[in-house]
Amino acid sequence: MKIRVTNGMNRRDVELPMSDSELTLHMKQIGVDESIPKCKLIEVRDKGNPIAPFIGQIVNLDEVNFLAKRMESLTDYERNVMEAYVTERGVEEIKDLINLTFSLKGLSLITDFSDGEQVGKRLYLDEFLGMSEEESRQINFTEFAEKTFAEQSCKILPYGVWVEHGFEMQEVYNGRTFPLYCYDSDKVAALEIENQRGDTEYLYLPTDICSVNKMKARLQVQDFWECKVKEVHNFHIPDSILPRPEDIKCIEDLTFFNELCQNICRFDEQKMKQLSMAVEFVGVKDFTDMTYIARTLSEFEIHSDEEYGKYLVSDEGLFDVDDLLLSHIDYAGLARDKRQGTLTDSGYVSEGFVGANRDIHEYMEYEGEFADPLEIDEDCFQTFRLFSPLTGQLYVDGEDARNLYRSDLTPYEEEIMEAIRNEECIGEEARGLMHYFDESREVAGKVLRATPAVQVLNGELYGVLECKISEPMTEEDIKVLKDYWTGQMSEGWGEGFEQHPIKIDEGELYVSVWNSESFWSVMTAEELAVMQEQADYSDCGL
Repeated sequence: MKIRVTNGMNRRDVELPMSDSELTLHMKQIGVDESIPKCKLIEVRDKGNPIAPFIGQIVNLDEVNFLAKRMESLTDYERNVMEAYVTERGVEEIKDLINLTFSLKGLSLITDFSDGEQVGKRLYLDEFLGMSEEESRQINFTEFAEKTFAEQSCKILPYGVWVEHGFEMQEVYNGRTFPLYCYDSDKVAALEIENQRGDTEYLYLPTDICSVNKMKARLQVQDFWECKVKEVHNFHIPDSILPRPEDIKCIEDLTFFNELCQNICRFDEQKMKQLSMAVEFVGVKDFTDMTYIARTLSEFEIHSDEEYGKYLVSDEGLFDVDDLLLSHIDYAGLARDKRQGTLTDSGYVSEGFVGANRDIHEYMEYEGEFADPLEIDEDCFQTFRLFSPLTGQLYVDGEDARNLYRSDLTPYEEEIMEAIRNEECIGEEARGLMHYFDESREVAGKVLRATPAVQVLNGELYGVLECKISEPMTEEDIKVLKDYWTGQMSEGWGEGFEQHPIKIDEGELYVSVWNSESFWSVMTAEELAVMQEQADYSDCGL
């Protein structure tokens, strides 16, 4: 679904469906910063798009996005039926279109009358949403078609015959909270969240803070504790590690379960089974422990009874077996017999054999320091900043670049800051660049978020890493963070940023946040103050 929307003078081409985070980022770039994004629909690019009647109106982009997800699940025929319904009956709200996608039973559009039996089958399928093999053999579909045309509401249209037979619009979407519908194949579970009034909304995992904020806005709550998990809908998580609703009582539980889902969302069926076996073997129930096992799953040797039986015969060489007999061996039975004859059961679980490369207790020490938070209380954190020099190159009308330094860049603070905001990527909403940090559990536990910025100090523009911290940073913590920020500036975030031109009145400005020259370094506020004081003394000839 390709549309164009506007917020004041800001326009944006949007191709739906997309994730909540992607949509939020698009909306921020045109100045829409609310949890429920509303803007004016000014163009619909796709032919036959049912939202065309809403051009010129203010629409809720979350609704349009959900509709786009539903539309992608429909066949071409079902889309044509929707278009005919909108043309003939009309709709007043996007809500009606969403509900229509769930209510197509009893609506038909017949465009080909050359085969009466096929017409009848089409009508039968639309009315009953399926047919058995016995029905297919026994029903006279030509007669069924004649009966339907005689008894039901029909209308001849320029593009076919419109038939309503048993149609009833279902209110699946109430205009506030969306119904259960999993569009993304990477989602492994959905939580049915209920507020104190009994309203429900669904949270699809893995999720992010953006989707959680939208969920809270639709349920009209400020914090997660005002809700409860009513049900956990499983898409493809092993039952043995699927939590019960009562296991997710607070935002911390949700955060850690979500981290587990983030780590397993790309697992195939075999890896999911291996994870279940490893979790059973280690004997853990905490989400953080399961997450760590998922991250280190390659360290485990995991076999089903069948696989382990073959391993005993072929690889371990416990038995000398003629090759002609290999196909007749009950490998699973052999593995079970071996299990029963083992003095300790530490290497065996219900599904087979599990071995680990490290002591079991080492898989139970992770406490969720790298997890992306899903709810943030800004009042609980202090600000810590790292500073570094900036350089720039200004291109004017194709002329050779002019080098700019800290004082030269000061007039462009706002333009550079806007360019930094536009560099924000999906997934960084909660932690900024700490989303990619995996170098120190201590630092990850202290630094909630780290975001690039710029700041004018004593008439000079510096690059800044602005951090939200939960407790004071040690010298070792600061060193780790400095090294990480240096790497991001030289080869990560900064490498991409310096390649994107910033439009200014004079021309195009390219800003570098890293430099190999000796004058460049990363400094704390205290270190920067000392450097500037030394520079002042030097200028005075002292």
